[in-house]
Amino acid sequence: MKKIFIFFFTLSFLLVVSTSCKNDDPAASKGELVTASYNAATKTFTLKYESGYTNTVNGVIDNSVTPPGASTTLSDGTFVSVSDANTSGDATITTSAAISNNKYVNGWIYDQMSIYYLWNEKLSKSPNYSLNPADFFNSILYKYHATTNPEGDRFSWIQEDYVELLNDLSGVSSDEIGFEYIFAWADQAKTHYYALVLYPKLGTDAKAKGINRGRFVTKIDGQNITPQNFKTLFGGTGTKKLSMADLSFNSSTSTYSLQNSGDVTIQMHNNYAENPVYKDSVYSISGKKIGYLVYNFFARDKGDDSNDYDRLLMNRLDAMKTQGINEMVLDLRYNSGGAVSSAIALASSLVKNRSTTNVLTTSQYNSIVHNELLKEYGTNYNKDYFIDKVQGTTISIPALNLPRLYVLTSGWTASASEFVINGLKPYMDVTLIGETTYGKNVGSISIYEENDPKNKWGMQPIVVKYFNSLGHSDFTAGFRPNHDVDEFANLYLYEFGDTNDPLLGKAISLITGVTMAVSSMETSTPFRSSQVDKKATFHMQEKHRFDMQDDVRGDDIRKLMKK
Repeated sequence: MKKIFIFFFTLSFLLVVSTSCKNDDPAASKGELVTASYNAATKTFTLKYESGYTNTVNGVIDNSVTPPGASTTLSDGTFVSVSDANTSGDATITTSAAISNNKYVNGWIYDQMSIYYLWNEKLSKSPNYSLNPADFFNSILYKYHATTNPEGDRFSWIQEDYVELLNDLSGVSSDEIGFEYIFAWADQAKTHYYALVLYPKLGTDAKAKGINRGRFVTKIDGQNITPQNFKTLFGGTGTKKLSMADLSFNSSTSTYSLQNSGDVTIQMHNNYAENPVYKDSVYSISGKKIGYLVYNFFARDKGDDSNDYDRLLMNRLDAMKTQGINEMVLDLRYNSGGAVSSAIALASSLVKNRSTTNVLTTSQYNSIVHNELLKEYGTNYNKDYFIDKVQGTTISIPALNLPRLYVLTSGWTASASEFVINGLKPYMDVTLIGETTYGKNVGSISIYEENDPKNKWGMQPIVVKYFNSLGHSDFTAGFRPNHDVDEFANLYLYEFGDTNDPLLGKAISLITGVTMAVSSMETSTPFRSSQVDKKATFHMQEKHRFDMQDDVRGDDIRKLMKK
């Protein structure tokens, strides 16, 4: 009996001690993981829980991607990660439930990319399926590098909601402020921006309220515009109060200076559809009839299969033909891409001596897609010819039969715009005025699942590379202009169609031999061309703005691959 008593006493003592120690241990009741941060110097993650308990764990470095990533998996299956192991900062926390869903979506991503991706043989062989789908997608790409892999991928992208992706490609946007813009640093210390309006979008409240090309937005809702807050200030819903300023000429100093011009309150737009056919004019100068067209992206319609944008474009070109134009200036300075079918239609209208037996472009796909299309459609399946009707419609394409073409360009002139330039070069003189174009010779298709409640992601992988009829596709560094003109030389922007505009004025001078009166006035410090911060532009740097969608064969490719 004595032994039994001692045994129970000892057991009770151990239980008390054990329970006491457990209650004193913060890790035992740490609660949920609240935040995680990464230290690049030590390659460790610091974990903070809702109880206040903190813990530091080593990260596992993944050198198979560039930049290398870092991650750790906790005992409960939670995955903590950063996409750049060389940079300290907040880490992403992914629960085990989210990881399970990620693996499902990521499996779909990898399977689809293995079929469609132009560089499918270069996909990462052992990817981390636990990653967030966006990070996973990025981790498997055959990435571009200016020195080591200049032919790599700069353009494939993914979006969490495929409906928004499709809307983006058709120029339909939510939370639309109503104008396109770039940023200029407002001070020498580079603490905040002024937004320079490139153009107001048609049918917006901003255009109705006079937020015109060349004006400056100095504040929004009373706040300075900074690298940290500009996406918030230019997005959202409801109304925005814009503090405006305009360049004013000072005759005593022969310079322009910025003067405040009051506040303007505008209404944000939801599900706004931008019309790409922005402006057209005809000039009669020195015996020349010159057509001028501002076309801001390539789209058939706003995603409703109406072909309204193509129809409008052809109507405007036909009206120019009726007025007897014999020269053409095509303004693509802000046109960063869009639908290949619309690019083919535009090129077919502009080309000299159009023949529907002449090849505009030849498409190159990966071996899987190539073999299926070859088997289904024969040897010339990948050739696109000049056409006389918009693809899949009865809309006639007017033949302008131009002797040459002048194209206004910038660093935002990309993909489908370059497709037109490259395709026309073998058939006519194409003179570029402005800045070197972006350099995109590849196209994509939209991949998504309409009826999968577990997967709403949509991706836009590069699937095709384009060559002109001479086999040229070597413009990844962009097309250099024949005539360099910087429209931001003094940050004074003329309205589209104003012959004082330095790009349009140069084109008219080349056509007519008449020198246009272009202002050479300087803009007073601190406003000057060097302050334009193109890297920070919001709308103009969105990936979809530089997309070129293979809508000519995209549906056929998807159908064949799903057989």
